[in-house]
Amino acid sequence: MAGSKENGNADVPPSPAFAQTSAFAPALRPDHSTLDLSSTTPKLSPPPTPADGEVPQFSDKYGGYGSQAYGGVQGGAEGDQLLGTGAAAGGASRYRKPGRTSPFQTLLRLLAAMCAVLGLLALLARLSFIPAAPRAKVAHHLSPYMPTTVVAFLRPASGPSAPHPIIPLLVSANDEWSKKLTSQSTTYDRATKTYKAKYGMAPPPGFDKWFAFATQGRNHSLVDEYDQLMEDLRPYRSLSPQELRRRTAELAQVPGISIVSIRNGVAQVHSKSVKWAPALAFQQMLGAFVRDLPDMDIAVNEKPEGRVLPRKQKKVYVSDYGLDGTEELAVNMSDPMLSPSLKGFIPEWKRDGSVWEAYRRSCPAESAARRLVESIRSAETNGALQVQGRSSSKPESPQTRRKQATQAWPATREMAFSHDLDASFDVCDYPSLHTLHSAFYSDQRNIEHLYPVFSPSKPSGYADILIPSHHYWSPSSEFTYEWEMQRGRTKTPTDLEWQIKKPTAYWRGKVTRGADTPPGHGASFQKQRLVKMANQASTESKRVLVSFDKETAGLSSIAAPVAVVNKATSDIAMACDPSLGECSYLRSLGYRVEPPAPLSDAWKHKFVLDIDEIGFSPRFLALMESKSAVVKSSIQREFWRGWIQPWKHFIPLSSSYSELHNIQTFFSGFPPSLSGTRGNRTVASTTLTRPHPIPELPLNADGSAFDNDKALRDIAEAGREWKTQHLRKADMECYVYRLMVEWANLVTVYDDEPEEVAA
Repeated sequence: MAGSKENGNADVPPSPAFAQTSAFAPALRPDHSTLDLSSTTPKLSPPPTPADGEVPQFSDKYGGYGSQAYGGVQGGAEGDQLLGTGAAAGGASRYRKPGRTSPFQTLLRLLAAMCAVLGLLALLARLSFIPAAPRAKVAHHLSPYMPTTVVAFLRPASGPSAPHPIIPLLVSANDEWSKKLTSQSTTYDRATKTYKAKYGMAPPPGFDKWFAFATQGRNHSLVDEYDQLMEDLRPYRSLSPQELRRRTAELAQVPGISIVSIRNGVAQVHSKSVKWAPALAFQQMLGAFVRDLPDMDIAVNEKPEGRVLPRKQKKVYVSDYGLDGTEELAVNMSDPMLSPSLKGFIPEWKRDGSVWEAYRRSCPAESAARRLVESIRSAETNGALQVQGRSSSKPESPQTRRKQATQAWPATREMAFSHDLDASFDVCDYPSLHTLHSAFYSDQRNIEHLYPVFSPSKPSGYADILIPSHHYWSPSSEFTYEWEMQRGRTKTPTDLEWQIKKPTAYWRGKVTRGADTPPGHGASFQKQRLVKMANQASTESKRVLVSFDKETAGLSSIAAPVAVVNKATSDIAMACDPSLGECSYLRSLGYRVEPPAPLSDAWKHKFVLDIDEIGFSPRFLALMESKSAVVKSSIQREFWRGWIQPWKHFIPLSSSYSELHNIQTFFSGFPPSLSGTRGNRTVASTTLTRPHPIPELPLNADGSAFDNDKALRDIAEAGREWKTQHLRKADMECYVYRLMVEWANLVTVYDDEPEEVAA
C-alpha cells in the first residue's frame, strides 16, 4: 500500500470527503514534486495521426471503414453535425454509418429501459401506490433473472411493520382452534397414550367406558381437552381416600353445601336448605352413567362463587432458629392443616374478615398480594407491568393530555387487547384486579382448608372443583336463547339477521347482591364501572378511537368528546324494577337506569357484552347461541375453559374495559356521527401508521379476502357453532362422567392399599 501511494499523482487534490470523515491531514502527504518521473516512466512515441481526409484501409471482407457505402464527404459532414466536433474530431467519424446501431448498443438500451421501468415501479411501490401483494409476486418471478439488489428494492420493505394488534390475535386463534380439533384422539389406544403423555400417569379405572360413552354415545369431540379438570384435582391427590371421604362428610354440616350421594348406582340429593337446584341439576347429569360409578358422596356448592381458599403453609427451616444448615424442619403432626375441622364454621363474614384477606393468606409468601400496597404499586410502575384491570397512573391523565391536543393519539391501554380472559391471570401476582370485582367482597365466608367442594365457577387461586352450572343445564327464561319461541309464545324468531343489527355494544344487568364486605366499595365493581364508563356525560375530556383500513392496513384515529363517543357506540344501563324502590337511588349515584328488558333486546346489536355476577355469568351460553358477537369480561374460571378459543368464538375484554371502543372501531369503523363533518366543524383523523409490508391479512371463514365486518360476523357464527356443537347437554354429561371417573379413583381404597386407622 505504501508503494502505491508513492507512485500516485502529486497533482491530485486531497479528497474533501476523506478529510471530513477521518483524522487524516492532507498537508502531511509527502511532496512528490521533486521526483524525477523520467527515471521511472518509459517514454513512448505517439501514434501517427492520419492525414486529414485520408481513408484508412482495412482487410475486412465487409469493407470496414473503406467501403464505398461509408465514404464521402457528406457522411463526414453529417457525423460532424451530429457530434458537434467539426474537423477537430478527426476524419474517422465521417465514415460511421448513420441511422444504425450495433447489437450491443441495442442490448444496452433495452437494459437501461428495463431498469428505468423497474425503478419507477419500485418508487411507486415504496410510495404505496402499488399494493404489497402484487409487487411481491413480481419480485418473486423476476428474482432468477435480476440482480439481488434490484429484486430486494422491488420487494415490500422489510423491517418492522405495524398491523393492528387484533390481526395476529385473529390469525393465531384460527390456527390454534384448527390444531386442537384435528389433534383429538379418535381411538381408545391413542387416547390412553395422550393421557399418559400429558399427565404422566395411566388413566383411571373406568376410562374405557367413559371414552366409549363420549365418542359413541354422545359424539363428544374434545376428548383430550381436560386440563382444567386435572388441574382442579391436582391438590387433592396429596390426600388419602379416607381423608377425602372424612372431609366430604364434614361439608354436609356446612350451610350452603348440598350432598349428592351415590349408593348402588342411584344418586340422591341431601340438603338442609331449599336452595338445592345446583345439586338437583348435578344429580340429573349423573343419570346416564351413575350405575357404572362406585358409592361415594359429592359436596355441591349452592352458591355461584368459589368457596375454598386453603392457606399456604410457611416452610420452616433450621436456619430460622439460628442453627447451621438449610434442611426443612419436619411438620408437627398436630398441625391443624393436616387434619382440619369445620366444627363451629360461620358461613358469613361478621365484620371479622373478608374474602380478600383470606385470598391473600392463600397466596405464596413471595407473591405481590402478600406485600405492602406501596411496594406493589412501585413494582408495577418501575417494571412496566401492565395490570389488566387497573393502571398505575391516574385514570384521568390520558384524557388530560388530549384535552388541548391537535392530533388523536391513543393511550397504550386503549390499544392493548387481551389474548384471553382475565381469569387466566393469577390474582396473587396481579392484586390490583381484586379492587375491580365483587367476588372479592362477597359476604360468604371462605373455607380456608383443602375441602373438596364442587362449584360452578372460581377465580384463580381457589381450590374448588369445577362442574357445569344448573343455569346451563336447565336455564330459566332470562337465560334461555329464543325462550319465547321455545315456549310457543311466538313463531317468529326474535334474533335479527346480521345486516339489520346495529354496530353498537349492548348490556343490561341488575345490581350485584351479596357483596358488601367490607362496605363502601360497590362503585368499583364490574357492573357499576361499566355503566359509569359507558354513560359519562363529559364534553371536555376526549376519547381516542382507532380505525383499521383493510385496503392499506393503515391505522387512523379521531378524538371526540367522551359523551359523544358513548352515545354513538353503546347502549349500556342498569336494569331496575321500579317496584323495588331503588331506581331513584341508583340514578342519584349517577347510573343510567332502564326498566328490565327481555334477553331478546340484545339481538338488535352486533356486540353483546357479558359481565360477571358475583360469580360467573349465567347468560353466557344464551349469548353465545345468538347471531351476535359476544364480548366477554370475566375473572371466573368455568369447566368449559379448555374447550373454547378466544378471538375465534368470542372477544375477550379486560377488566378495565379500556379497549372496548377500539374493539368496536376495528370491526365496524368510525361511527358515522363521529366522522366527516359535525355542524360547522370537520373532524379530521390522524394517520397513525401505514405499515410496510402490508401484513398478510387472514381470510374470512368463507375464504374471501379479509373484511372487518365479515370478521366480526365470523366470530358470531363460530361462537354459535361452538355452543351448539361443543357445549350441549351431552358435552356436560361427558365432562361430569370424566370427573366422576377421576374422583372415584381418588376416594376408592383398593385392595393393595392399607386402611388408615383413625387417631
